[in-house]
Amino acid sequence: MSPVNNADRPARRLRAEQRTAAGIRVVSLHGEIDHNAKDLLREALSPYDARPAHIVADLAGVTFLDSSGITVFIAAHQRIADAGGWLRIAAPQDPVREVLHLVTLDTVISCYPTLEQALAG
Repeated sequence: MSPVNNADRPARRLRAEQRTAAGIRVVSLHGEIDHNAKDLLREALSPYDARPAHIVADLAGVTFLDSSGITVFIAAHQRIADAGGWLRIAAPQDPVREVLHLVTLDTVISCYPTLEQALAG
């Protein structure tokens, strides 16, 4: 995996690592997604080139998600879908899954209980 940010940040700060699995970019996120992390999240979810992006955001390591993160996920989903790609969310922990459900983001972006299920679609 290749890190997207500076690895010496405190554990609560968001970290993003990326890899490719079966032609799908997996963005593994760790820490808290809040106002301070929105730029890193936006960068991590940005398509690399003009081809339609297929991205799975692995939230297994995310312990907190606020409205700033929700906004970034919605904007990324719209941008990626408009270009013919897709964004999926995988493995959110219970508190994060509750937020996704509460704001109905799980009805806009496909959410899966595991990374494997998200990759299989």
